[in-house]
Amino acid sequence: MRSSPRAIAAAVTLTLALARTLDAECPTRNAPEPREALPNDNRVAAGAARGDTLFVRLEARPATWRPDGAAGCALQVNAFAEEGKAASIPGPLLRVRSGMQIVITVRNALAKPLWLRGLQDRPAGPLDSVEIFPDSTRAFRFRATAPGAWYYWAGAESASQFPRSNEDGQLVGALVVDDGKRPDARDSARRTQERVMVMTRWTPTGATGVEGFQLNAINGRSWPATERLQYDVGDSLHWHVINASDELHMMHLHGFYFRIDSRGDATHDSLLTRERPPTRVTTAVRRGEWISISWSPDRAGNWLFHCHLLAHMSGDQRLTNLVASHDTAGHHPPTTITHDHMDAMGGLVMGITVRPARSKVASTRSGASVASPAVRRRSFDLFVDRRERVYGDRPGYGFVVQQGNQRPATDSIRIPGSTLVLTRGEPVEITVHNRLPTPMGVHWHGIELESYYDGVAGWSGNASRVAPMTAPGGTFVVRFTPPRAGTFIYHVHSERGEELASGLYGPLIVLEPGTTFDERRDHTFVIAADGPTVKHRVAVNGTATPDTVTLTAGERHRIRLIDISANDVHLVSLRDATGTVTWALLANDGWIASPADQVPRPARTVTSAGITQDFEITPTVPGAVYSLVITQAISAGATPTGQVTTVPLRVRAP
Repeated sequence: MRSSPRAIAAAVTLTLALARTLDAECPTRNAPEPREALPNDNRVAAGAARGDTLFVRLEARPATWRPDGAAGCALQVNAFAEEGKAASIPGPLLRVRSGMQIVITVRNALAKPLWLRGLQDRPAGPLDSVEIFPDSTRAFRFRATAPGAWYYWAGAESASQFPRSNEDGQLVGALVVDDGKRPDARDSARRTQERVMVMTRWTPTGATGVEGFQLNAINGRSWPATERLQYDVGDSLHWHVINASDELHMMHLHGFYFRIDSRGDATHDSLLTRERPPTRVTTAVRRGEWISISWSPDRAGNWLFHCHLLAHMSGDQRLTNLVASHDTAGHHPPTTITHDHMDAMGGLVMGITVRPARSKVASTRSGASVASPAVRRRSFDLFVDRRERVYGDRPGYGFVVQQGNQRPATDSIRIPGSTLVLTRGEPVEITVHNRLPTPMGVHWHGIELESYYDGVAGWSGNASRVAPMTAPGGTFVVRFTPPRAGTFIYHVHSERGEELASGLYGPLIVLEPGTTFDERRDHTFVIAADGPTVKHRVAVNGTATPDTVTLTAGERHRIRLIDISANDVHLVSLRDATGTVTWALLANDGWIASPADQVPRPARTVTSAGITQDFEITPTVPGAVYSLVITQAISAGATPTGQVTTVPLRVRAP
């Protein structure tokens, strides 16, 4: 594919920016440099508390940052430090109980003025920005009254409402205000079960969007250098996840559901008083936003917590691969994909190891899987195929379930893949046949299953039994028993973006026992990219020009929305000629909605990668025509881009 002059110019600009920013070499070192910013796991609060007041002395200074670990390349950035200590990314953790006073001095040791925000109590309004000149110090004093996982940040722009993804993008730190009813934040026993995760971002000058390079980090590191979290089965976990960047992140937990206890942005908390907090496997954390989540693992093994946007979890974020992994057209070379969980992934990925409950450790040999008794399982043969020149000169991919005794042809693809319809409580066995020229793995998104079958090759499982990548021509047998009914997804995992955007995804629907899937009243709409190019259209069920769907007047219809796009946000609405259509929310991520949510509301929603939503509508007028309108949006601000795909729906008489 020939590169445009604009693409070539962008590549040259990117290369020059890297030469100015990166170290010339990336040597392995035995000791950190004096100016090196250390990763901050946010387990130790800064400052000293005297009575009901926390005293902290901070400094903003130049620093060397190695997001890929001690052996990785270094970036020259600016970072915060506690006076007399090494700089850290993110900056020092400020943590107090609600009602405590905070007294902070901040010295600007940079050669430019800084505008600082966030060192104040959270009022219902915009945050103040305070300018600090070079070699000057400013004092801040306030009483923290609003519980939440806030953050403070600094940069060169006075009007910036979010940290910029430039050299100042790591000038951020967490400000956690605990509810006064909770134990002291410095209680070591409590902190082992509670974590603070701060997400930051960096891009070189001249690189924008998914076309250019970006580096995303959690607590100062990018996968596989991120911290490994270790817990025991039955632990009660509470995480504060802070998006201190200028981009949306779709955070997904493998194998488990989490409860969103509270959510807030730069100025206010929005969910502390909700009677039934939402429960999810994937949720949006918008720029400048934070969430506090709780969950408890009930199965041992290795799991992941990561952003589902491929640009934010791709191995292309490794600094050593920064230029090499992008060709001059700004896309990934489709034939040089390395399928390994350590190399293919990067950025916002946290590895989690759950150990067996302490009473069972001896009998399971420190986490080895116990063989399940033989059970009768419903079986499927799922083939992973490829067809050449589906998207211009690029191939298309698809999952195809074998029907009858004859295997599907090797170039038979379905986009999206064959719908898998399972039953809650019924054991299932799915044999994945890889007929691609490259290794691959399949993730069962939203399904609570044994870690070994979760789909992250080289990671899923435990120390004694780790799932392999399925080699070309090989098979991998997946076994699980779905514990809940709902709408889920299966899709390729640990890849660089080409295969997912080119069709390797499919709907997975779990029904209640005794029910059947009725295509007349149960409608699945899979939202994805219409191919792997950057400037793509929105595809619904594999096409940007969907066929008309028929509804029956007077009958309840279930609308299952599945978003498995690579990097997009979508605005979805159901309209008629008057624009007055309503629907009722039935479920999110397979979790049944509360009765308060299952009421008619305007038929519109926002969705993105990894989200499933179920709605119910009951059309009443035969002959009426509806339009399901899906608009591609810019992820950070949900601003329509003009890419719109419409699904016509026509109502017929009973």
